Amino acid sequence: MDNSGRMRDRVAGYAVMEQVVRLHGDVPPRSAVARAFGVRPLSAGTRPWFDGALGEREVGAMLDRLPDGWTVFHALPVGNGDADIDHLVVGPGGVFVVNTKNHQGAEVWVGERAVLVNGAKKPYLRNSELEASRIRQVLATAGLVAPVNAVVAVLGAKKLTVRQQPARVAVLAAGGLNRWLTRRPAGVDQATVDAIVRIVDDPATWRPAHGPSGAGSATVERFDAIAREDRAARVVRLGWLLAVALSALAVALPFLPH
Repeated sequence: MDNSGRMRDRVAGYAVMEQVVRLHGDVPPRSAVARAFGVRPLSAGTRPWFDGALGEREVGAMLDRLPDGWTVFHALPVGNGDADIDHLVVGPGGVFVVNTKNHQGAEVWVGERAVLVNGAKKPYLRNSELEASRIRQVLATAGLVAPVNAVVAVLGAKKLTVRQQPARVAVLAAGGLNRWLTRRPAGVDQATVDAIVRIVDDPATWRPAHGPSGAGSATVERFDAIAREDRAARVVRLGWLLAVALSALAVALPFLPH
């Protein structure tokens, strides 16, 4: 897969990682006691953003393994404020706007007009359609015509039930995303694919982004440090759980039948 260029150098989850770093900067450091008991370093308000960034990074790594002929972009800044497109994939089957949703251990239900997560309705279909329409406008402005498809990639769900696929958005398990993409019928000639890639790759096409967004940027390095700290806290918690379980077993052992 072609990995050279400008906008395609943006790393997956970059905009969300920026938010995590900003929010985490306002959280006081954990006390020695909190660290000893494995209290998470993340505040309750930061955790959804953190999980979202992890999800985008995981799906981004999957997409980066697509075969030659496919080009992948991540964290494209669109519209106003901090809005971005998680992933944009361009290939023989057209253009695919991929919205990653990380729902570890949740039950996700998909119907013709709604997506429910643990019974709560989410605006994923509307948001994905809006993102696809923005990309259609980008192509139209450049005089390009190609099918633009909206996709929601669900990651980590305990159960994904697709009662009926929505008409304008494909909702898929993230693990099957690459296979689904490469099985789309070819509908765009190579010259059009190349023209779309050039337009998307041009920073002038998008809202100006702040600061470097490559893998070696300060934001990515700080996020990785936060992630390591969170993983270390989880290991400590698991150690305490194991210690409690072994203690309970030691107390109960004399009363167990031999």
